[in-house]
Amino acid sequence: MLSMSFSHFRLAALGAALVIVAFAACGDSLGLPPAAFENQHDTTTLFALQGTSIDAPSGFDIVSRLRSRTELGEPFDVAFDIDASSRPLLYPASALGVLNQAALQLTSDAFGNINRAPLDGYQLDSAIVLRPGLVFLGRSRVSSQFCGFLGSLPRFGKFRVIAVDQGLRSVTFEHIVNVNCGFRGLQPGLPTN
Repeated sequence: MLSMSFSHFRLAALGAALVIVAFAACGDSLGLPPAAFENQHDTTTLFALQGTSIDAPSGFDIVSRLRSRTELGEPFDVAFDIDASSRPLLYPASALGVLNQAALQLTSDAFGNINRAPLDGYQLDSAIVLRPGLVFLGRSRVSSQFCGFLGSLPRFGKFRVIAVDQGLRSVTFEHIVNVNCGFRGLQPGLPTN
């Protein structure tokens, strides 16, 4: 019985030492490891959920920074559509009945002036009407991808609508997404926060 207690003690001590080493190596006061992925400026075109070819991507996955084909069940955080009144709409996945915490937030700030994503103020349940020049923020679903011991966290991005094409039933936007777990910095390059 005594040797079993000693083994448990050694295992607990080893676990505590690993946690201390992990936090000592972290580059952020919140205990986050240093960022591993650079924020990249990119553009993406999405096609409406309705009235376009089924293989045209309608969704955008903030976590991976990739377009998604929603009909295949690929992960997505936002999806584009044009309604019966010809309004171009961007929906957070939760507004389409997908159970996740992806959300959108309109902002009056210029795209280039947004340095860091806010933690709150995002809308889970309603679409935003898109127009060229519109700037908005996105928060992804929680994901453990690239998070390691941190668990599951959302990712953040800033977006600016470049064009809405009613004929092609598409929207093109520029974006910078921070895929580093727990980081909210939204300037190009390796984020520090």
